Amino acid sequence: MILSSKGIILKVFPYSNTSIICNVFTDSHGKLTFIAKGIRKPKNPLLSILQPFNLLELQYYYKKNRSMQLIKEADILISFDDIRKNMQSITLGTQTVNIINRIFEQEYPNEIIFRLIYKTLHKLSSEHNKIFFLFFLFHLLKQLGFMPNIHRCHQCNKSFSDQIIFSFSLKSLICISCDSNNFSEFDMKINIETIKILRLIDTTNIDQISELKISSKTLYEIYIFLISFMRCHIQYINNIKGIDELEKIYYEH
Repeated sequence: MILSSKGIILKVFPYSNTSIICNVFTDSHGKLTFIAKGIRKPKNPLLSILQPFNLLELQYYYKKNRSMQLIKEADILISFDDIRKNMQSITLGTQTVNIINRIFEQEYPNEIIFRLIYKTLHKLSSEHNKIFFLFFLFHLLKQLGFMPNIHRCHQCNKSFSDQIIFSFSLKSLICISCDSNNFSEFDMKINIETIKILRLIDTTNIDQISELKISSKTLYEIYIFLISFMRCHIQYINNIKGIDELEKIYYEH
């Protein structure tokens, strides 16, 4: 059957001498893999349309449980060209689509995740792109059901009021009292101010998130925590190409 969906291009790679395969996160079916036959022939306009970051209107021949769907037509809705204007936004945009491409299986629709990807890409050309990417990581984890309790200790259930520990063994946040005798070299100390910013990221609309006053040190601490947390809970995260380049963006002397 022929279906229509909006979709964000995650990854593109060549297939045979004239075709390409692309992974796309759609609003209706989640991640799908498409083949575009003959697209690499000279002067084919689809080649410039089927590029990472682009938001498209797709028509395609769909068959459930088929490994690749066949593209019939594609029209570009938004190209997000501004992301490509500097290396920082390119890196953050690339890792946004890489993370989604790596952790999602085929055909698990999620409209909230689709909107999160779209809104994140829309914001990454901003000078505040580092906070927008952290917003993406936090709310991705939240939608996947992994985000820890950022209000109370995982062990004693007391409200956080002082320094907090991300316990690698428990894969959760605990208070300094509960960790006093069990601290390991893998555990991470987190300032209470960082937790307060995480709470604001949780409750603030992405359109207002750039209004938050966050120091470079706190941005770095949030990034290290979120990536460490993802590595504890999502097995594929370490296999994402270029993921370690992100730390260079957040680390500032």
